[in-house]
Amino acid sequence: MKITVKFYVFDLPPGFEDAEIELESDAAISDVLDSCLELFKRRGAVMDENELRTATVLINGKWSDLNSPVSNKDIITIVRPMDGG
Repeated sequence: MKITVKFYVFDLPPGFEDAEIELESDAAISDVLDSCLELFKRRGAVMDENELRTATVLINGKWSDLNSPVSNKDIITIVRPMDGG
């Protein structure tokens, strides 16, 4: 299956765009994050794994957790945790 991943509030290099990722049919958000880490490596971007795994993740605009299943054509939005106060 194919999903789209959108990244928000990340210090990613210029031109780092949303990604289309192919996953197994029984994939969950944890699998999406694993695939994102590989994507960052392929695109030469540095991403702290802990930061990615503690990010807010939405599936089609709805809150999810690491065990939430994903479906074909889902849009996954990943929002990095905010710092400051």
